[in-house]
Amino acid sequence: MRVSDFIGMKVIDIGAKEVGKVEDLAVTIKKCMVEQIFIATGSALSKKYFAVKEEDVAAIGDYVQLKFNGEVLENKIKVDKLDDLASKEKRFKNLEGKVVLATEGMEIGKIQDMIIDPAGCLIHNVVISMGGTFNRKQVLISSDDIAEIGDYMILKLSKEQIEEMAVD
Repeated sequence: MRVSDFIGMKVIDIGAKEVGKVEDLAVTIKKCMVEQIFIATGSALSKKYFAVKEEDVAAIGDYVQLKFNGEVLENKIKVDKLDDLASKEKRFKNLEGKVVLATEGMEIGKIQDMIIDPAGCLIHNVVISMGGTFNRKQVLISSDDIAEIGDYMILKLSKEQIEEMAVD
């Protein structure tokens, strides 16, 4: 499943009551882990956020079903800002659009998405978008291909290797 499909998914409790929507994910790409799922509750003017971990999730299909009911949910710590739950550096939405460089320092594209197994909290691949509007290609890379992540993502691959992996 792509993260872009997962974010925005409705979240229900064990009693089949809607509790919110998936807002973002805390990820550690180099460990291939989704650490937390951030859920937004309330309206646009009174939005609150809370985090759940893999053990809090009962099922993921068309909806994310949590293992607890509304009463437990009421006691969950909720915050007004997502920044209070996790730093921006750990969240997917901060990684999306980050410039990706090959080993020789050449820009090859930007992080577009991730392929995840949300039930197992695993990241399978990072999707990198390359090229312009009319000749856009994608490359799927694994955590083994990543040298560093900071303001940029630097890969252990040359530009030539990456171009060979690209698909339309």
